[in-house]
Amino acid sequence: MTRRLAQVAKKVGVSEATVSRVLNGKPGVSEATRQSVLTALDVLGYERPTQLRGERARLVGLVLPELQNPIFPAFAEVIG
Repeated sequence: MTRRLAQVAKKVGVSEATVSRVLNGKPGVSEATRQSVLTALDVLGYERPTQLRGERARLVGLVLPELQNPIFPAFAEVIG
């Protein structure tokens, strides 16, 4: 995805972060820049990866130091 963002950013003359802000509907981008980025996305045929479309995945990663201690699997159970 970064490579594609870089292509769009280069075409419009903005940073990859700006392209990302536009894609994610975040504030801090002028309307003119937003429209330029959206036009470039359309011209370049950008398609957002399926797993990133719409709402966030709402996934949580959990790294546990061990599974022998009963408290850690209990954490995983509560989160899941």
